[in-house]
Amino acid sequence: MDSFDLGSLNYWAILVAVVFNQALGAAWYSTLAKPWMAEVGMSTDDMEAMKGTPRQWYPYVLAVASGIVFTLVLALLAQGLGADGAGEGLGLGLLAAVGFIFTSNTINYAFEGRSLKLFAINSGYPLISYSVIGILLAVWT
Repeated sequence: MDSFDLGSLNYWAILVAVVFNQALGAAWYSTLAKPWMAEVGMSTDDMEAMKGTPRQWYPYVLAVASGIVFTLVLALLAQGLGADGAGEGLGLGLLAAVGFIFTSNTINYAFEGRSLKLFAINSGYPLISYSVIGILLAVWT
């Protein structure tokens, strides 16, 4: 890994990956909305109270911005490591999710006293997302 070349990244693959990540997040948290809200102590009234406030849209802005950053970083890692093919992309995505997301969440959840159920909800999404994005980036070079 001598250097990273931003110019040679496949930005169409990155764009598709970011859109996929947002779609998966919407599907994941829509499906798991009730258990997620219960675990974080929110009610449907709390969600309704956010309508029309920055609290309603601001998390989505951060989610898209973060999705762009982590997809670019994963693309650079795939490039630097020479990840080629679905198996290597899957391996890279799994390593990134487990090595960075799971470990960070484990520490935070332990100190915050959060449940294993919330850990599974909030860590399962990036595990799937990073894995699929890793495949996409390694295959679509």
